[in-house]
Amino acid sequence: MKSTSFSILFFLMSIALLAQDADVVTQKLFSDKKQSSITYSMNHPLHSWTGVSNDINSVVVWNPETKMISQVAVAVKVASFDSDNANRDSHMLEVTEALLYPNISFTSDDIKTVGDSLFVSGTMTWHGISKPTTFKAVEKLEGKTLKVSGSFIILMTDFNIEPPSLMAMETDDEIGLSFEVLYH
Repeated sequence: MKSTSFSILFFLMSIALLAQDADVVTQKLFSDKKQSSITYSMNHPLHSWTGVSNDINSVVVWNPETKMISQVAVAVKVASFDSDNANRDSHMLEVTEALLYPNISFTSDDIKTVGDSLFVSGTMTWHGISKPTTFKAVEKLEGKTLKVSGSFIILMTDFNIEPPSLMAMETDDEIGLSFEVLYH
């Protein structure tokens, strides 16, 4: 378990170091697990639910002069999501083959800043599949804390995951993801 956490942290640090330009003064800001969360939401014909994870490993490369993020990397363990239903969480771990593919990760390729909005594009990797992903986020600097929040939709089938079923009815293919990550 420590090996996996170390590998994720090493991965995030490598991305941050590669993103730095020698002529630009940047800082690496790391996510605060106590105050950050990623939430997924899913729908089934009979009900809807959410699952939350606070076990977020993330780093941004931040330019304090321009107040802009130039790079972001995020990794979260699939098993860290809690939907307040142990049976549902166990079934999701089976469906997503979380023992073989324990993490979901995202690394940015490009971030455009317009006011307090970020237009982020990069690669999301889940279930052994890497897909281009884009989303809009909002950043807010509060003292020495940078808060980044946003939401977007992914499709399970894009990552070769069959939507789970209950009573012979499948869930929707869409998973709504929302996040609020605080960096220091």
